[in-house]
Amino acid sequence: MSIGQTIKKMAKEAVDASKPLQFVEGVIHSISPVQLRLKQNDKLIIPSDFIHVARHLTQHTRTATISTGSVGEKMTLAGDPEHAHNIHSITLNNATIHFSNALQTGDKVMVAVIQGGQSFFIIDKF
Repeated sequence: MSIGQTIKKMAKEAVDASKPLQFVEGVIHSISPVQLRLKQNDKLIIPSDFIHVARHLTQHTRTATISTGSVGEKMTLAGDPEHAHNIHSITLNNATIHFSNALQTGDKVMVAVIQGGQSFFIIDKF
């Protein structure tokens, strides 16, 4: 390697070292196991061992308290004899919410790549 090539290589490494994180577009290649293709290198398939998926992009369940201050003046008919009740607000304590917006094959995603290319974090889809 010539001195010019060595200097060029060292300069590139210095620039790369100043950017420990890079954001790139990708496409989900498969789901089980999850595999990823990056837009900048369409032929390279990233295996699941190197991929981390943000929880909001997986099927999961969470517990939450859901409340609303005003539902409106809707009335329900029920009972014997039939009668109506005004509904002013609703509160659900410890409600279980199931999120089912998991990644699918072909989804376009935003990926945070750690310098060195050993970890790929799928942070969102678009």
